[in-house]
Amino acid sequence: MRRRGLRALRVAVAAFVLAGLTAAFLDFRGLVPASLAHWLAAIQFVPAVVVFATGGAAVAAVAILVITLALGRVYCAVVCPLGIFQDVIGWLARGLRLRRRLLPFARANNGLRYGVLVATLATIAVGGASIASSHTDPYSNFGRVVSGLFRPMVVAANNALVAPATALGFTGLYRVNPPWPAPGLLWPALVVLVLVTLLAAWRDRIYCNTLCPVGALLGGVAARGAFRLTLDRGACSKCADCLRACKAQCIDLRTGAIDASRCVACYNCIAACGQHGIAYRWRWGRPAADRALGALPDPGRRAFLANASVAIAAAVGANRLLAVAVPRAADSQASRAICPPGAGGIDRFLARCTACQLCVSACPTHVLQPALDEYGFPGFMKPRLDYTAAFCNFDCQRCAEVCPAGAIGPQSLAAKQVTRIGLAQLDLEKCIVKTKGTDCAACSEHCPTKAVDTVPYGHGLRLPQVTDDLCIGCGACEYACPALPRKAIKVAGRRHHEVAVRRVEGKAKDPRKGGGFPF
Repeated sequence: MRRRGLRALRVAVAAFVLAGLTAAFLDFRGLVPASLAHWLAAIQFVPAVVVFATGGAAVAAVAILVITLALGRVYCAVVCPLGIFQDVIGWLARGLRLRRRLLPFARANNGLRYGVLVATLATIAVGGASIASSHTDPYSNFGRVVSGLFRPMVVAANNALVAPATALGFTGLYRVNPPWPAPGLLWPALVVLVLVTLLAAWRDRIYCNTLCPVGALLGGVAARGAFRLTLDRGACSKCADCLRACKAQCIDLRTGAIDASRCVACYNCIAACGQHGIAYRWRWGRPAADRALGALPDPGRRAFLANASVAIAAAVGANRLLAVAVPRAADSQASRAICPPGAGGIDRFLARCTACQLCVSACPTHVLQPALDEYGFPGFMKPRLDYTAAFCNFDCQRCAEVCPAGAIGPQSLAAKQVTRIGLAQLDLEKCIVKTKGTDCAACSEHCPTKAVDTVPYGHGLRLPQVTDDLCIGCGACEYACPALPRKAIKVAGRRHHEVAVRRVEGKAKDPRKGGGFPF
């Protein structure tokens, strides 16, 4: 039983992490505690590195690296949700007999995996950190798959059950608008889902050891780990039970070596070996033993990494020259997109956000939606406020509570309520008070800061007006405006967030709740 203990512990922790993060991304009723969602996301490698790189606490990032250096790629086995998801797919593939159970040892495809890593580092070096962290992070890719593809299906299933449940006397279910993203936002998540699923069904963790830059980076650290799983040649009978259990195809029975850089610390081999021939052993200071186990230095990899270092240095130099040669455009406050309060501004937000879309799932009004081209290419799939869908709740800070990378920074509720993320702009020629000669004031009634007020107009009517100093750009006015096909009041984003003047007179009406408005 002792040899199965590590595997059982790994399975239990991995199941908890996968279930917790999946529930957080699927949550459309606000049932998952924000603290749990934040904690599970904050221990992911890329968000932790982003926090460290931007001056935040480095506890999670350092802990992952230390554990990897000590025991190997434990992070990949029990913390990374995309890796755990691949384990589930591989388990199903074996159970359905979609492939043979024994996957023989395969040589490492170092050219591909280190090429992906170097391309990622080069992208970061030339100023594309936000792009690299968004589209290569396994955690963020998992989040977009669950939030963008699975969550709408779960909501649709919930809606289909409302009528039967009500007929049976159960009132705990209610309809929710399915959060289907725009078609242009579906295909990246769909590509990741199909690619990862097919690769996992074919060869378990091959994605982690060929296409994942996090796996390549941690693999390089694990290859020089203090404790590494090793084969006891005296105990090994070459029965190949460990090969049937290995997810990474990293056990070479001919040489008696285990490739620590590709081993994902699943401990299946330890549980499968009836001769107790696989165990952690201290490897530092034992070069002779390492040579005996086939762990000779790889000159090809060293040459590749040396050339890659030169390429990255050249990319950095070229980027610096371009920055000097090409003048910067004038810094404007106007912005097509609106980023959440707490972000500080669009530039800061895009630099830190990994586009995991946890805040999109957590937002109670669903005003946060993935961006298509509103931010430009660096902001593809990063959250923006969409006031055609909803508004930013005056008393809500849920997005800041769950954000793992500090892209939406924590702030007091009082500070959030005077943070100007946009500015309301009136087009009175579209206002129904003028176009239809009818009373309205929906925008004024729903403004929580009283930035939108009304002034006398015509025979007993009142026209809206905006006091810029009071406006925070929450979008309640735009969402409530009944003018069609285009709103008479719209919020323009602010590239750098500002502080508005506070003046709250009572509680504003919720645009979702009757009162005769919006029409």
